[in-house]
Amino acid sequence: MYQRELKIQKGLKNKVQLQFKNSDQKLLNVSTGSFVFSMFDDTSQRQLIRKDVSIVDNGITTSTRGLALLELNESDTLDLDTGFYKFTVASYSGGSYEPTYADTYYGISGTLEVRQDSYPTLKPSLELAANGYATGFQMTYNLDIGAQRYEYYSGNLPAHPEFNGNAALHTVAFYLTRFKGTVKVQGTLDNTPEQFGNYVTLATKVYTGLSGIDYVNFNGIWQYVRVIYIPDKNPVTQDNGNSETAYRGTFDKLLYRC
Repeated sequence: MYQRELKIQKGLKNKVQLQFKNSDQKLLNVSTGSFVFSMFDDTSQRQLIRKDVSIVDNGITTSTRGLALLELNESDTLDLDTGFYKFTVASYSGGSYEPTYADTYYGISGTLEVRQDSYPTLKPSLELAANGYATGFQMTYNLDIGAQRYEYYSGNLPAHPEFNGNAALHTVAFYLTRFKGTVKVQGTLDNTPEQFGNYVTLATKVYTGLSGIDYVNFNGIWQYVRVIYIPDKNPVTQDNGNSETAYRGTFDKLLYRC
C-alpha cells in the first residue's frame, strides 16, 4: 500500500484512494482482488469500522493499476472521538484473510487521524438544578403584602452577546414535576447585574400542575439572563409562604442555550 498517515474528517463522507505495490514499488494488478478495511482503537484493540474496499483497477488501464477506493460515510465517523487510530487492509482469498503491508518494513497497520476541521463543535446547554449547583437558585422571601411567599432566583446566566446578531435566538427549557406556580425569564444589559438590578421580563409562564418539559424562546442581545420561579401557595393551609411541595410540586432544573 502506501506509507502516508491518513487524515479523515469526522461527520463527512470521506473517499480514500489506496494504492497497492510490490516490494520493488511496482504497481500490482489487483483487479481480481478482494480487500477489507478495519479501523481499531490502538489501546483497547476494539474494532470501530469494518468496510469492504472497492477495486478501481480494471486489469487493463495503466492509470488505474493497483488502485482501490475506501468510502467512509458520515455515520461511520460521527460517534468517534477525534484523535489517532490504527487501521489495516487485509486481502480475502480462498476463504481466508492475508495481510497487506502498510510500509516497506512489513508493518501491517497504518496510522489514521480523525479530525474535525469542517464545522464547529456543538456545545452543551447550560444546566442549572433547582437544588443548586455552583450558581444554583437562591431562595428569597418576598415580604410584599401582595406576595408573602418564597421566590427562587437563578444566578446571572451569561448570554454571550459577542457571539450573537440582532436576531439572536435564546431557548430556556424547564423540567417540572406537578409544578404549580409562575416562571419568569428576564434579561439585562448590565455588565455586573445585582439580584434586584435592571432586569426586564422577557417571558412569563403559569403552570397548574405540569409534569414534564416546557420551554420559551426569545430573541435579542443581552449580557445576562435569569430565571425566577414562584411556586403557588396552598390556599387552605397557606403553608408558611409556599414551601409545601406536596401541593405546589417542584421545579427540577433548567437548560439554557443561546
